[in-house]
Amino acid sequence: MHEVYSLYILYIMKTKIQKWGNSLGVRIPKYIADQKNLRDGQGVTVGLSNGQIVIEPVQTPQTLNTLLDGITAGNLHDATDWSGVVGKELW
Repeated sequence: MHEVYSLYILYIMKTKIQKWGNSLGVRIPKYIADQKNLRDGQGVTVGLSNGQIVIEPVQTPQTLNTLLDGITAGNLHDATDWSGVVGKELW
């Protein structure tokens, strides 16, 4: 079901709150998880804003390996010539 609130279209799914240890849990529908790029095991913050429950993904710092994984043939630049030897540099 889609409902219109102000200028936003929200995806609505009815679900149940379930006990999870000493806490309560709720399932996030695949459609919403895909829209927010959520994945299994990812950290989130849960808070209140104007009386609404807000769940946001935790932004994790990128590692060197993550950055290197993003290099493709399409975004790799050509080698750069930094000119000749200056001073006692060895090439």
